[in-house]
Amino acid sequence: MRATTLAELFGYPSFIFILLTILVMIANILVGVSIIPQDKRKKGYKVHRIIYCAVVICYGIFLWTMYSAAKNEWLNYVVLAYLLFAIPITRRVNISLHAVIASVGLVLVIAVATFSVL
Repeated sequence: MRATTLAELFGYPSFIFILLTILVMIANILVGVSIIPQDKRKKGYKVHRIIYCAVVICYGIFLWTMYSAAKNEWLNYVVLAYLLFAIPITRRVNISLHAVIASVGLVLVIAVATFSVL
């Protein structure tokens, strides 16, 4: 059964974790954009990496809560693989490509929130 009110929606623990994942991912994209100039890379890279780990942890907790409710779909695992493999690999190739791939990752996480919880 799908949630029809905000109270029902926030009653799902999985929604809270996917919302937290989306918010932390937006923060990570903003930190990544702020460290684009060469002089800020060394200082901001560590923060960017820590926030990326927080995104993966939040998404992992979301998957765990969905697994305990037996509602995981293949799209959830595809997005996890995308977060774990595609985004870190593009960082080594090109910074602009990395930003675009991370933004696509945000759209995929929003799609997971839409199709899994809503």
